[in-house]
Amino acid sequence: MNLEASIRAGDLTTALERLLAGTDVDRRSPEGFTPLMIAVGLGQPQMVELLLTAGADVLAIEPRMGATALHKAAQSGNTDVIRLLLDRGAFIDQQSPVLGNTPLMDAVLHKREEAVQLFLKRGARTTIRNHWQQTALDLAQQDHLDAIARAVEARIETDAEHVRALTLMAAVKVGDLDEVERLIAAGGSVNGRAPIVGRLDDDYTPLGVAAREGHTDIVRVLLNAGADPRRVTGLMRGTPVHEASYMGHADVIRALMEQRGQVGTPAPELDAQGAYNGLTALHDAVWHGHLEAARVLVEAGARLNLKTHTGLTPRELALLYGYDDLVRFLAEAEGK
Repeated sequence: MNLEASIRAGDLTTALERLLAGTDVDRRSPEGFTPLMIAVGLGQPQMVELLLTAGADVLAIEPRMGATALHKAAQSGNTDVIRLLLDRGAFIDQQSPVLGNTPLMDAVLHKREEAVQLFLKRGARTTIRNHWQQTALDLAQQDHLDAIARAVEARIETDAEHVRALTLMAAVKVGDLDEVERLIAAGGSVNGRAPIVGRLDDDYTPLGVAAREGHTDIVRVLLNAGADPRRVTGLMRGTPVHEASYMGHADVIRALMEQRGQVGTPAPELDAQGAYNGLTALHDAVWHGHLEAARVLVEAGARLNLKTHTGLTPRELALLYGYDDLVRFLAEAEGK
């Protein structure tokens, strides 16, 4: 009995023997399914845990529809399996390329109320639309799944309440310095995060918002109140220095750089590279032609030789976009 057959038979002992004998834990079936996808679809938590322990790829995608193991788990509705996959790093909001469905949508479509509840509890976004422009709530309402629709609606309202409660974030965004100072004095969290609900400010910190919006005085107030400039901010997982550099806020960059050398305060990450594209703050400044922001970063010691995921240094990026003044400046900096 091979690994796939042992999984379909629910035979844990034989599956383990096949794995110990060297069977590839990710060997695909003729349909393109990995062993993990098969076990997940059949709702076998012990088998799933065995395969994950053996190194099964939780992020693998099947080739016909682009579904992941988490999509299959949503369809089967086994919440123990869903937890195992999420705990091992499965992307909760991944959309299948053919349909655009998320695992939450699949759980709704397959009428798996407990699975829907779990996805909502674990933070699945309700604002995403599939390729028919349907949200999870739309799908529930169209199929008259009243209990599931109420659960989704309750999460939407909870998210809205959470956003309304972010008074410090709101004051930072509009640049209300007096209100920011008042809220900090009243105990507002300077390192809090916005919820991920499908808004521009998803997962931002107050410092990230202030840096993005160019509110230099508020940046200083937040830093003095203990805001951590090393915390990643936003879905791109950049730093406040990235935010200020991308928008060209040279004064904000200067304010962030003032933290360096101060005893007891964390210094900002000057050369951190974005996980999505490998851009540093200097790359971000160059990207949109912000010469003064680039100058401040270089003077602060930003590295000139780091490359993006496409292999470009900041000067090469300036060349690509035709920013002659930045090309000259960076060439001179490289020559020093």
